[in-house]
Amino acid sequence: MGTPATKRPFLSFLLLLFLFLFLLSSAGQTWALAGAYGHLKGGKTALDGKDFDGAIRQLSLFLETPALLEDYALLWRAKGYAGAGQPEKALKDILHLKESYPNSPLYKDALLMEITTQRQLNPEQALALSELYLKKHPDDNRIRFSYANMLTEDGREGEALAQFKRICLSAGAASEQSCDKINVGRLDVNELVTRAKNLMKKHHYSDAEALLRRALDRSTGALRTQILQDIAISLFRQKSYNESAELFHKLGNAYYETRSLYRSGQFDKFNAKVDTLDANKDEKSAELVLIKGLYYRRLGKTARALKIFASLKENRFLKEEALWHIAWAHYLTGDYEEAHEGFKSLHSNYGDQRYLYWMARTLELNKGDATSLYERLTKEGDYYSLLTYYKLGRQPALIEPVEIKHTISLNGNPGSGKDHEELRRLAVLLELNIEDAIKTESLHIIRNADKYNNEVMLEAGMMLNEAHMYRHSVLLAGKLPYSRKVHRLLYPYAYRDIVDEASHRNSINPLLILSLTREESRFQDDAFSPAGAIGLMQLMPSTAAKYSGKVGERISDKRDLFNVRKNILIGSYYLTQLVGESGCVPMALASYNAGESAVEKWLRDGKYAAIDEFIEDIPYDETRNYVKRVLKTYFQYTRASNPDNAAVSFVLNCSLAQKSTAKE
Repeated sequence: MGTPATKRPFLSFLLLLFLFLFLLSSAGQTWALAGAYGHLKGGKTALDGKDFDGAIRQLSLFLETPALLEDYALLWRAKGYAGAGQPEKALKDILHLKESYPNSPLYKDALLMEITTQRQLNPEQALALSELYLKKHPDDNRIRFSYANMLTEDGREGEALAQFKRICLSAGAASEQSCDKINVGRLDVNELVTRAKNLMKKHHYSDAEALLRRALDRSTGALRTQILQDIAISLFRQKSYNESAELFHKLGNAYYETRSLYRSGQFDKFNAKVDTLDANKDEKSAELVLIKGLYYRRLGKTARALKIFASLKENRFLKEEALWHIAWAHYLTGDYEEAHEGFKSLHSNYGDQRYLYWMARTLELNKGDATSLYERLTKEGDYYSLLTYYKLGRQPALIEPVEIKHTISLNGNPGSGKDHEELRRLAVLLELNIEDAIKTESLHIIRNADKYNNEVMLEAGMMLNEAHMYRHSVLLAGKLPYSRKVHRLLYPYAYRDIVDEASHRNSINPLLILSLTREESRFQDDAFSPAGAIGLMQLMPSTAAKYSGKVGERISDKRDLFNVRKNILIGSYYLTQLVGESGCVPMALASYNAGESAVEKWLRDGKYAAIDEFIEDIPYDETRNYVKRVLKTYFQYTRASNPDNAAVSFVLNCSLAQKSTAKE
């Protein structure tokens, strides 16, 4: 499975067919069209290099011959004219594009450029176009900022300030520049709160808190109370749990006060607070009662925990969760018969694979025959299937490669249901290797997925996969019903050369690198999380700085982590270190997500006899689900790569003897 490292035979063959069959009727025309696409590529290359005259010349030659992608040529030539100081000609190309290609993925770009060009030629028209555009796209701060500047130039200072203020309050793109224009000190209390709330939506809690405290000094009554609530939430999100608990207590917010007490380790106060709650009143109260039960169960006070869980087993909000924790508590204390009955009832009522797996485990531990249950578990291809294959000592069946017949109608003949011009456009752009245009075209197909049948979507996904556009191919495949045909699109051997190099350097299975990368970023090389994690393997800058020297990669700026090679080499080394230190892949994955100290504590406090118990009992929902997702993805990769039992054993063969307390 994987992507060819050099040539793209399918794409080359596809374009050749397109060139010879779709638009050409003679050998002379063939060479003319091939040359035309050379002009398109040459024009874009010249434009990127700011050779505007060269871009205009090449793109004009392309436009002499009717062909696909004329909208791209028109936009790029318009940019060339603009760069060469010929705005009238630029505007002519933009208007041609808008009139001739109203459904083009470039239509919005053309409209934006029209506004910019008209700003030079006809400021009043530019203002009118901006207003029209902002009615359709009110959240586009780039255009609103430009519009505000045009209002300023037109002497309409009051209107301009209103626009700058709107951008400032949004806390989005161009908001900092806009705040500078209006002087944030002049914002009234309600406006300060609005900006602070928008900052919180973008996870900028510290900046939000500072604004809220400024607003607090100028507020009274109900507004003051609301500001205090928002300050408390910002403190909670910044993990200042002691402060947030105190403030929530003053505000009478029992739910968040109780959560803050638990997070800050004030368990006596937490327990006392929970005792005042009515679990049948609302879901939040029921959730806190459940957390109290978990607290006692993790302390080893199982009888007390079971009593709390039992009080929730008829709860209209958390009945299923309560029943699960009752069964799980019995399992962890070795009462396998009672646990089996609980898991059996859960599976009968809710049908989850998790319940079926633990039915099988408890039946096995009770010396019963769980063969038929395990056989059922092997069929789903999920995390619990991986556990089952490991327990059975079997290898999963290989997902045989399936030949995919390409369905593009190159000559527009009826029979394919639609003359799929988008696919031909994508094929040409892929062959020309114009990356930004490929992204534009593929995103257009993804956003309009409901307009295409599954064969067309599959075709586009294959093209993107072969062009190493992995994120886009995975996104497309995710919109298709699962089948063997889409398996390699869902689980691509992305960045093969770099992943193989990292695997060889660190002596780690390349499929584990791929699995973690897929779940961290879905192969988005410019991914950036609210917590500050960067790139494909979502590295924190501090982690990258610690390990970059070990792999011979220099990180002078955090933006270096967007580099695919640097990110994978550093991330893989870090993952390898975690696996080496723990001797166990699931523990390493948990550490990668939650931190090594947290995992060490869980192991010290736990009573786990097997790795499946550890994973199922990870306290953090996010980390537990993350570990399961990565292992499921690893399982899917192994199924398409000549799976063997060693590949399965590699990720689950863990010794917990010295890592946790023995089961009582």
